[in-house]
Amino acid sequence: MRIAKPNFIYRNPVFVVGMPRSGTTLIQGILCNTGQYFPIPETHFFVRATYDLPTENLSKKNLKQIQQKLLKKSRINLQHEFPEYLSNEKEVFEYVIDQFNKDGCRTFLEKTPRHIFFYSKIIAYYPDAKFICLIREPKNVISSHFVNSPIQNKSVIRLSLLYNKITSAILSIKDKKNVFLIRYEDLTTKKELVLKQTCNFLNIQWYSRLITNVAAPPEIVSSHEFWKKKNLSQTIIEKNNADQWQQTLTPRQANIINCITKSNAEKFGYKFSCRCIQLLNGVIQDMPNFFSPCEFRKAFSKYHG
Repeated sequence: MRIAKPNFIYRNPVFVVGMPRSGTTLIQGILCNTGQYFPIPETHFFVRATYDLPTENLSKKNLKQIQQKLLKKSRINLQHEFPEYLSNEKEVFEYVIDQFNKDGCRTFLEKTPRHIFFYSKIIAYYPDAKFICLIREPKNVISSHFVNSPIQNKSVIRLSLLYNKITSAILSIKDKKNVFLIRYEDLTTKKELVLKQTCNFLNIQWYSRLITNVAAPPEIVSSHEFWKKKNLSQTIIEKNNADQWQQTLTPRQANIINCITKSNAEKFGYKFSCRCIQLLNGVIQDMPNFFSPCEFRKAFSKYHG
């Protein structure tokens, strides 16, 4: 990996953010396949690597902490210590990005869904940045979390609250000129239209082959992200199964999700009913998972882990 230059300047970067399990990896892979952007794994930079650390005048200790978090949380091994000239958060971020920029591109596309919470900070660093936000029907989002993390006892309540937190962040910026919203359901049913609109938003050329050239570059899938392995061999944009959640969630769990997320989900065109009278039984059933140390801590952390 090459070493970043102190005066290297990135322009017109793209950030893919929004709801995890809503097609963020799919969009990242397709856009990387245009040749306009180089592949980067999820950095979790602002949400994990530099969270609760100073943004300016970083000490050697701070830099070491960032490097350790990148390795632990993102599986990004920089192999070398950060150079001494790095003194602030933006410089460190660009140094990390540049490790994957083998051809010296002057722009990048970074995908970390929870970077939606750092819109204001990112815009302060990159006034010309563009954001692609992805969203999906909540039951299928949460079902995907269960399917892809079968060992963990995830809480439906916690994941529903996370859905509300992320969708609220999307709603707060979705009307801005530098933000483009994609519903996963539209991406899978109106492939050509959505991808044309995406290319137009990014001011890059549209090619019809993008619809079939959807396999993710291996560089964007870290070894621990087993749920993304299918993206490496994907040949088409698969049609969305609106009832897929029924294979994973019980009626009580689905009712919890509907009740908690209904208000936000309706603003994105998702319509469903909930039975408040049956909510108590579902909540009682989910409580052991919700109050497990890991889930409870995530539920009340600022960015839900």
